[in-house]
Amino acid sequence: MIGIGPSIPSIFLDDNSFRADMIEISSKNYMNWLDIMTKGSVIYVAFGSYTEASSQLMEEIGQGLLKCGRPFLWVTREGQIEEKLTCKDELEKQGKLVSWCSQVEVLKHPSVGCFLTHCGWNSTLESIASGVPIVACPIWNDQLCNAKLVQDVWKNGVRVNTGDGGIVEGDEFERCIEIVMGSGEEGGE
Repeated sequence: MIGIGPSIPSIFLDDNSFRADMIEISSKNYMNWLDIMTKGSVIYVAFGSYTEASSQLMEEIGQGLLKCGRPFLWVTREGQIEEKLTCKDELEKQGKLVSWCSQVEVLKHPSVGCFLTHCGWNSTLESIASGVPIVACPIWNDQLCNAKLVQDVWKNGVRVNTGDGGIVEGDEFERCIEIVMGSGEEGGE
């Protein structure tokens, strides 16, 4: 087997102090926040560098996060939070909204207990290597296959179900988060 494409720098497997990010932004703020969180309590939300979530999807994710009541670290492009979220103020009371973070560093942090992701290949591999269960919300392309592998083959997460019109509702995000974080019917497996 020959690996193709970006992957996790091997140095991260044993030492996460090595910096391999192309964008250098201080991680002190969000890492300090993660440091004060309970082990396995934080939901990490990110949809990659290329995938842009619709306003409706972002609003439903926000509602799902509010309903589950757990702390979260949500990475979204600069400006999208203001443009696409009506519940921004409520979300900021419960979690942290940032425009960028070092994903591998975050996934390796002991407070992270769940990764809500689009299931891009790199995000999927980084989550598996870090031992963080996935809530898969594929949007297009290889993400659909990756989400199927996560749920049905590797069994390290669950895929959200779409409702009428192909929309994933906030209640569904809440249900899936609770499953992978331990209080759902499949939690702890």
